Amino acid sequence: MSCYRYFMGLLVVFGTACEDVIDVDLKDVTPQLVIIGEVSNRLEDQYVTISRTVAFSAADPFDAVSDAEVTVFDDRGKAFEFVENTPGRYQSRFRGEVGRRYQLQVRVDGQTFEAVSSMPESVLADSIGTGIRNVFNEEQKFISVKYQDPIGVPNYYRYLWSINGAPPKMVRVSNDKFTDGKYVSEDVTDFETELDTGDSVSIWMQCIDKATFDFWNAVQANNPGNAAPANPPSAFGNGALGYFSAQAVAEYFITVQ
Repeated sequence: MSCYRYFMGLLVVFGTACEDVIDVDLKDVTPQLVIIGEVSNRLEDQYVTISRTVAFSAADPFDAVSDAEVTVFDDRGKAFEFVENTPGRYQSRFRGEVGRRYQLQVRVDGQTFEAVSSMPESVLADSIGTGIRNVFNEEQKFISVKYQDPIGVPNYYRYLWSINGAPPKMVRVSNDKFTDGKYVSEDVTDFETELDTGDSVSIWMQCIDKATFDFWNAVQANNPGNAAPANPPSAFGNGALGYFSAQAVAEYFITVQ
């Protein structure tokens, strides 16, 4: 079973109300539990969603799992209890802290699932602008995000955007394997999206840990045309699909020139 299509079609990205999905070519296999959790460094509702995979032919791609016990613990022992506000969607309002290690614990149907994530230090952009390049003899506009990558520290980044108020979507993930300690100009672009002069664009720059990067990099690298694209690595082992990310988030706004 591949979870490429499942994860690119259904995942709600929590602090940004983003529709990023993870579509799985499931056919009629045994349903699997899917846990998606994120904690940010902003004072806001943090979310965990719990569902089960469904057959590819199902009319509703989201099979919510209710009545779970969901708790996040920090490395000081403080517990944040999550409450189910809509079927399968659990929330708790607090601010995560950079440098802290968080543990997500989910109890459902007599089983316990756990994952951990450490929130990286925040890396902030010092400028953001519009660029133009030629793709197949046609001009394509893109957003350029510039920042100083910290030297000697592995850094992992995830970018999302919203254009003219549309639901945010993930654009790409990257790391500093070849840019450690350098001044970076990151091109944020989606070959399926055409930017026009006057478009209002919101950019979310997330500093994520390696496990979250590995998850989204696997999703990003998969070609949906492959006969059997690989499953992204799960933070919960073999018991459930999904990931848990403690992330430092910065939001930027720009009007396309």
